[in-house]
Amino acid sequence: MSAEFLFKLIAAIGGIGWFSLILLSPFWKKVDYFVIGLVVAVLAVFYTFLNFGHIGDAGGPTAFLSYDGVIKVFGNPYLVDGAWAHILAVDLLMAVWMKNSAAKSGINYWLMIPVFLLTMMFAPLGFLVFQLIRWMKTKAYFVDVTS
Repeated sequence: MSAEFLFKLIAAIGGIGWFSLILLSPFWKKVDYFVIGLVVAVLAVFYTFLNFGHIGDAGGPTAFLSYDGVIKVFGNPYLVDGAWAHILAVDLLMAVWMKNSAAKSGINYWLMIPVFLLTMMFAPLGFLVFQLIRWMKTKAYFVDVTS
């Protein structure tokens, strides 16, 4: 399969996860199991096979230890696909956590939709906006952290 086809396939799988999380969460209590147990798991499989199948082309795992090595990694279309699968999987995991943390903190689900969209496009910014909303609601930054 071409790297371009794999990119589109990985993006479509990620899209199914985001669609499910954003649009089905209010109506389907098991959406987290679907997103994490299936969508993120499939993305993880893509990541694993693409990364370990092509990392040798970029100089092996030690390529991640230098700037030049990372540039070489991201110069390989199959490793870019692996990175895309990684990004989508981690972003979805973060969104599921934010959804559940918002519910525990009493944040209205509908307020979270723009946060999810922001997270889908710019994950760290979406996370920061969520942290701000949650802090404004709870006056606590580490709501989910227990001692």
